[in-house]
Amino acid sequence: MLFSAHSLPERIRELGDPYEKQLLETSAAVASAAGIAESDWQFTWQSAGRTREPWLGPDILETLDGLAKEDGIKAVLVAPVGFVSDHLEVLFDLDIEAKAAAGELGVALERIAMLNRDPLYMETLAESVIEATA
Repeated sequence: MLFSAHSLPERIRELGDPYEKQLLETSAAVASAAGIAESDWQFTWQSAGRTREPWLGPDILETLDGLAKEDGIKAVLVAPVGFVSDHLEVLFDLDIEAKAAAGELGVALERIAMLNRDPLYMETLAESVIEATA
């Protein structure tokens, strides 16, 4: 099981940004709730910008390569916990690019469905907004 989110420049660590820590905590909480052993999941990054400065890693393509070549993994489920809807970074980076790379490595890659406009998600989001503005 791979949890992923959009990478950011590494300098966010120096700034004390909680992004990385929150994503790791979210991934651990989801894995625990789903009954996934700690040894059966890891966090990876995707969608890094193409700039001169270093971005958080490893990138999902590097992670897939390591899982296939070093660990002999043959199937992966990806949960892009840093996203809530289908858009470019999910549809292209995971469904096309990562799936193709996985296929070349002999790894079956599937992705969880995104929340998009799921009624329960919309209700929860609306309640959160109403509560925050009350």
